Amino acid sequence: MRFNKADAAQAPTKGRTLDHIGFDVVDLPGFIKKLDAAGIKLDRPYNKNEQSGVSLAFITDPWGTYIELNERPKPVYLP
Repeated sequence: MRFNKADAAQAPTKGRTLDHIGFDVVDLPGFIKKLDAAGIKLDRPYNKNEQSGVSLAFITDPWGTYIELNERPKPVYLP
C-alpha cells in the first residue's frame, strides 16, 4: 500500500467502483475508543454478529476513502 499527498481534492470512494477498503483490527472496541479520543467519528456504528463473532465499523478518512474496520474471531493471515 502506498500513501501519497494529492495536489487536488480527491473524489470520495463510497458508492464508486472501489467503494471501500478494509483492515483487520485486534480489539476493535478498544481501537474505536482511540479513534473517538482523536475526534474521529464512525460513519457506521460498531456492530457485532453474535453468531459469527465478526465485528464491523466504518470510518471515512480526510480524503474521502471509506474504510471498513473488522475484527474476526479466527483471522487467516497469509505468510
